[in-house]
Amino acid sequence: MPSDIASPIATVRLIFRDGGETAGDLSVAERAGDNLFVASDEGAQIVHLAAEDGGTVYRQDAVHRLAEFFALPATAPGEDEADIEGMAIAGGWLWITGSHALARKKPKRDEHGPAEALERLTEVRCDPNRFLLGRIPLVTEADGRVTPVRRDGKRTAGCLKFRKGGDALTKALAEDEHLARFVAVPAKENGFDVEGMAAHGDRVWLGLRGPVLRGWACILELVVEDHPDVEERLRLRPIGPNGEKYRKHFVDLDGLGIRELTFDGEDLVILAGPTMDLDGPVAVWRWTDALSVTHETVIPRDRLVHLLNLPYGKGDDHAEGIACVRRDGAPPALLVVYDSPSKARRHGAGTTADLFALPSRYDPANAFRA
Repeated sequence: MPSDIASPIATVRLIFRDGGETAGDLSVAERAGDNLFVASDEGAQIVHLAAEDGGTVYRQDAVHRLAEFFALPATAPGEDEADIEGMAIAGGWLWITGSHALARKKPKRDEHGPAEALERLTEVRCDPNRFLLGRIPLVTEADGRVTPVRRDGKRTAGCLKFRKGGDALTKALAEDEHLARFVAVPAKENGFDVEGMAAHGDRVWLGLRGPVLRGWACILELVVEDHPDVEERLRLRPIGPNGEKYRKHFVDLDGLGIRELTFDGEDLVILAGPTMDLDGPVAVWRWTDALSVTHETVIPRDRLVHLLNLPYGKGDDHAEGIACVRRDGAPPALLVVYDSPSKARRHGAGTTADLFALPSRYDPANAFRA
């Protein structure tokens, strides 16, 4: 582990009511005022938590199944996993994406003998709900509570069209010279794997854990709009240099893939981690003025600002979700939630997230003192 690992300025307790399943598999977090939305990469639901004690505690308030908002292709219990790996709040919408990834079955040392382990390694799953990319209207109540709803006036929840083995996004990438060949490669094997999401207006950025090409990670930029003819359906607008329905931005993150994205003003904050099934390293970078970029780009390391090296465990404490936390009278901080939290983080059905100082875009060394 690098020697300059950041230390949190505070911790935040997340309290759940589901026996601890969500707390053990957190993959994303998104904050709006005193509301925190989180999700697990297992199952197909969003958990809404409400702040208590000045934001030092978030307690489960409601659970929203994705089937309440979208016509998912798989709904049977145990078969509806969406592998939620990205959420973003923008313009009164909650955006959400699955990983869009295939998954190879993993042998378990204490359960499978050599023959069964070898057999499992030949099996690759294609879970249809993983190809979700959609948005849900958010309604803000007088007390500040934010609630996702299927319909709010003329606004309705909607998603890209599901297709056999993919969706409208994977169809758009089918002929891409950089990415097409990786769509059929499983996640954690440098295959196509969405693990980050940010949004502004109708623009959406997807961070790819894989593929990483000769050390360069990829961010896909989309413009998503309502389909004019099909209710509750979204479509991609052509924005690429040759009419593609996406733009590609390649970024040099020291060979790491992207694990999450979030905006800090007009800057894109990037959580970077290993593409393969490794513990670390884990770092946070800033792409300054990313919002103003309206063409495909290749961003070398010297045009990115390295902000933090985050802690990670041995087989646990994998940083998976980040969210900017606006604080009265102080610069923003970065909330980090962890997949596979260590025993030290767990408390009953809950877990502990970390709050880190988010260095200024103008002087990364001048992080504020809490």
